[in-house]
Amino acid sequence: MLQMIASRLQQVMDKSPHKGKSDRVLAKELGISHVALWKLRTGWKDKEGKPYNPSLEMLDRLCKFFKCQVGNILTYRR
Repeated sequence: MLQMIASRLQQVMDKSPHKGKSDRVLAKELGISHVALWKLRTGWKDKEGKPYNPSLEMLDRLCKFFKCQVGNILTYRR
């Protein structure tokens, strides 16, 4: 299965003033699960090869926190 949408969250985090913070610390500041943050940041896939599917609420919180657009966090690959 081809992965068409990929996470760029690590790159967004690396360019932010929050660089170096742990997933637990960032997740607490965002009000989301650290496991969900880790899954999106690392491009985690389940046993069937399906990537993590973040909620719109999570994407909204990330965009507000990092002052960016969804397209900065997720990218479409061919």
